[in-house]
Amino acid sequence: MKPAEAKRLAALADCEGDAWKAKSIQRLWAGMGTIYELSCGDERIIAKVVKLPKRCDSVGDRRKAKSYECEAAFYRDGYAAQLLDAGVVVPRPLHVEARSDGVTIVMSRLDGRPGAFDRRGTETALAALARLHACFWGPRADEAVAGGLQEQGTMWYLDTRADEFASMPTKGWEGRLRLAAKAIDARLKADPMQSVVHGDPKDANFYFAADGTPQLYDFQYCGKACPAKDVAYCLCCGSSAWDAADELARGYHRDLSTALASRGEEPPPVDEFLETLQLAYADLGRWMSGWGWWGNDLEPRICRLLDRLDGGTALASAEEYGAAVAREFPV
Repeated sequence: MKPAEAKRLAALADCEGDAWKAKSIQRLWAGMGTIYELSCGDERIIAKVVKLPKRCDSVGDRRKAKSYECEAAFYRDGYAAQLLDAGVVVPRPLHVEARSDGVTIVMSRLDGRPGAFDRRGTETALAALARLHACFWGPRADEAVAGGLQEQGTMWYLDTRADEFASMPTKGWEGRLRLAAKAIDARLKADPMQSVVHGDPKDANFYFAADGTPQLYDFQYCGKACPAKDVAYCLCCGSSAWDAADELARGYHRDLSTALASRGEEPPPVDEFLETLQLAYADLGRWMSGWGWWGNDLEPRICRLLDRLDGGTALASAEEYGAAVAREFPV
């Protein structure tokens, strides 16, 4: 980015100074742009400059293009401001502009250190997610979708991961998971607990302030989903405190209950949340089974769920798994 463009963006963000310069700090996935730090003296701001290809032919390219539209809406249309008002620290939007080949988002710079999801870090990250979920709980999630956030939050939901689903093994426990996948996906969509989820709450998308306050960024995949999906992903893909996952999940539920109660809303029973969380772990594992495994070991949890559905032996069809999910996890 040339200094003149850095100065132009800074002026649109109501930042003073003439000697603005830009430093590239990160390339976006698939070469779709660059994140810059703009600086003038001691002042620092961030510009995310998305440049889309002329054609987005693949499912992956279309998913990424949609994600940047979503992130622009998140900052431009007041959703970041709602979270800030609710005590969730996110970048403050300074300027958003659409271009023929993409979008530019100018935001405040988060000060702190990259996320370290030890026990304490995981607790505070989950507490931030609980406040986020409470902010958009229930019908508010549908309103946010109508305003431009993702119809389905996360980047691993089944409808956008057909290639990974087709790549899943057909034998063993992963073959059983493949047969159960569509029923699990449908049950999570029908769950009474719905909100806007962050959609990618791994440790790399948190910064921790000097006082330990978690700060969230990267809102490309925020949209409507069962919030247990965020919790499962945060614990599996970011936390080093996996041996305390159940206790941490209960802590998240306490924080969610407090946040909902402060709004005069009834929190979900903890047992119902923990049941749904088991489905969310399995749903996350379905994507990884076809994409590649990473993070903490989900196999024991998924196998316990599958044993509950099929007694340890694969059922004959996806339809039979649908009946088993309805039996074990009634809505």
